[in-house]
Amino acid sequence: MGLSAALEIGKNGLNIYSIAQNVTGENIANVNTPGYSRQKVVLESAPSTTANGFPLGTGVKITSIQRYYDGLLQQQLVNSQTTQGFDTTKSTVLQQVEPSFNEVANDGIGTAVANYFSAWQDLTLNPGGSSERQVVMTRAQILTDNFHSVSKALNDSISTQNASLVPLTASINSTINNIAKLNGQIKSTELVNGNANEMRDQRDQLIRNLSSQIGISFTENSDGTTDVKYADTGAALVTGTTAGAFSLDTTNPNSSVVQLTPAGGALTTVTPTTGQLGATVALRDTIIPGYLSQIDTLAKSITDAVNTVHSTGFSPTGGTGQNFFTPQAAVAGSAAAFSIDPGLNVNTIAASGNALLPGDNSNALAIAQLTNASTVPSGAPSATFSSFYSSLVSKVGLDVASSKTTVSQDEAFTNQLSTLRESNSGVSLDEELTNLIKYQQSYQASAKLITTATAMMDTALGMIQ
Repeated sequence: MGLSAALEIGKNGLNIYSIAQNVTGENIANVNTPGYSRQKVVLESAPSTTANGFPLGTGVKITSIQRYYDGLLQQQLVNSQTTQGFDTTKSTVLQQVEPSFNEVANDGIGTAVANYFSAWQDLTLNPGGSSERQVVMTRAQILTDNFHSVSKALNDSISTQNASLVPLTASINSTINNIAKLNGQIKSTELVNGNANEMRDQRDQLIRNLSSQIGISFTENSDGTTDVKYADTGAALVTGTTAGAFSLDTTNPNSSVVQLTPAGGALTTVTPTTGQLGATVALRDTIIPGYLSQIDTLAKSITDAVNTVHSTGFSPTGGTGQNFFTPQAAVAGSAAAFSIDPGLNVNTIAASGNALLPGDNSNALAIAQLTNASTVPSGAPSATFSSFYSSLVSKVGLDVASSKTTVSQDEAFTNQLSTLRESNSGVSLDEELTNLIKYQQSYQASAKLITTATAMMDTALGMIQ
């Protein structure tokens, strides 16, 4: 090997270990960057040459700069974040709804129902008493206000979920478009043998972000692109550099319909069931309306049961046929429409069961006893007012508690996967500092090789002179 070959080896060493130090510096600089995967320089011996029949090495070369990446962990993180996105959204909204049914801290519907029928019980002791009659009216109004309050709170929550679809779908579309753009950039970079590791990290992070919003599956292609599909329907969200898009049909502004235009496909209506989008739709269409339906059922049952008895009674003036509450034709909306009948006042309360005995309390007693009768739901009674509402309150409480537990489990599992990813792909400062010292010493050794070869060449030239 000539001195010029030694100089070439030294020069290559300087270039290569300079690159290695840059890669290490990149790792250290991104130690706190979300989604960053540490990189390593893969070195191997340069092709050997032959001198006087003997093979001689020509130094070192870089074969690639690889990132630490585990496709299985990425898939598991995607799946876990989809589940966590659904459960967290559901739990958050349920906790917002729960105070409407808090009978401990507030005098809610349950207390108002009990107080209303208790007022009728007090009226039986003095059927003609104006103060007792006024209490019945007051308790009825309080009950009305409670039904209105809970109904409004639930309907507002439904409207909020519907409105939140607008920014949510916009965020999903933005992420999908960014994935498609990165696909194009990665493909172009790697076609000219460039390093697209950082762009791959960004794309992987976007895929994980997208997975918390909707259920997805993804496929990595040989050209560096990643195709993404919608798990609920299998439709393509990203194909190479082409992106699909979600949209909303607002023909009914109170219940927007989710639509999807797949990558390269036609517009279709979808019913999301996964991720934040699926939870939002479920809360709007099923979960919260289910609670509201129960409240409506209770309101309709109270209206029907009380009116049935009250309309057969007699007021002190002998009048009859008076409803206590405004009759409702359907269950839906009964809580919002629950009200005292316009024709009712203190003097027309029918406490008597006999037109000839205005001081009779039999009708008031019959209404008071409704509290212990199976009257819910109307037409097919199977529960008392109290037991029906208590069952609903218990269900809401259990749903909230269950959702909190589920979210805690989801977080624990996702954190475990994130820890595994960090141990595999995350940056270890101790390891990087060790590599930095190693590459620095290798750089210095290469420089020393050049210095030594230069000195030898000077000596040889000096001998010639």
